[in-house]
Formats: sequence, C-alpha cells, structure tokens
Amino acid sequence: MNNTIKPVDLMIDGDMIYCRPHHLETCSKCNLDFNSLNALHKSLLQINGDIPPPNAINQKLANQINSLREEGNKYYKAQNYPEAIKLYSLAIEMAFQRPVWEPCELTRRDVSTCLINRAAAHMAINSWLNAYIDAEWGIRIKPDYVKGYFRKGKALMEMKRYDEAVQAFEIGLGFEPSDKSLKDALDEARKLKKKSEDRDNFL
Repeated sequence: MNNTIKPVDLMIDGDMIYCRPHHLETCSKCNLDFNSLNALHKSLLQINGDIPPPNAINQKLANQINSLREEGNKYYKAQNYPEAIKLYSLAIEMAFQRPVWEPCELTRRDVSTCLINRAAAHMAINSWLNAYIDAEWGIRIKPDYVKGYFRKGKALMEMKRYDEAVQAFEIGLGFEPSDKSLKDALDEARKLKKKSEDRDNFL
C-alpha cells in the first residue's frame, strides 16, 4: 500500500484558493477542485467567526422561504400564474442560500416543494416543457413526492410522450397505490398510448 502524500500546489488570492500553475478554482489538469472549500469559506466570512452549533437553522431565512412559497400559492389560487411562478422561483433561489451547516434535507424539501408547485403553475398556462422539467427535478430531489409524478405524467401526455407518462404514473402509484388521480391519469395515458400505436401501425 502506497501511503505517499502528494503535496497540493495551491495559492491563495484574496479570499479564494486556486491551483497555482493555472490559477483555476477547478482544474482538470491538476485534478483539483476548490469550489466546496471556497464556498465554505464565503459562508463562514458572513458570520464573523460566530460558529453556530450543529444543525442550527437560520430561522429568518426559513421564514422568508416559507413566505415566498405561501405568496406563490395565493397567486396560484387567484389564477395569477406568472406571478406565482416568479415567487416560487425566488423561494428556490433563497433555499439554495441556506448556510452549509444546516441540514441538507431542509434545502431538498424547500426546493422540491417549490419546483412541484411551479410545475402546476406552468401546466395552468400550457407551458408543458417547463412543467415537465420542474416536475422531473422535483422528484429527482425528493423521489417519494407523489404530486411530482402526477404533474410529470400530465406534462408528458400533453407532449404526446405516452410511454413515459405511463411510467411516471406507475411509479407514483407505487408510493400511493390508492391515489385516484394517478389511477385515472394512468388509464387515460394507456388509452392514448394504444390509440397512438394503432395509428402508427395503420400508417
């Protein structure tokens, strides 16, 4: 076993660390990546050495994220979908600003919820590709988010991607077997898939 320690050729420039030969934060030639270290350093600078206890939560930031999401929900219910989309987007951006010492599950929860909500707003204005993208990323972040599979499937149906829509509804039903909305949507997707296949075979 080789226990030789290879020194890292780095340099500090202001508040950032780079590889010395190429002055890059991420350098494939030197096989170095200082992104995480620099991000942590920036986060710690903001608190002026006042290190929080483990799993401490910035309640002010959490309240701001919740407030933006709730405002987005209000605009969605009022059928002002563009404004709802804007507020959900702001909530997502703010959720990604949570300090690195906070539990990552909080960011995952906030971002996935806002993405799935934003998908619904996109669906309301027939922006099916954006709805699909938001739903897809929402369930990638939180794979058991059943509403995400429903909205992903509905968007795929509108895009005439029936095979994928069926799969999305089936996965959602794996989490919630009794969900009527998913069952009805799955039946509809299967019928549309068969009709599409029959038409293709006829042609």
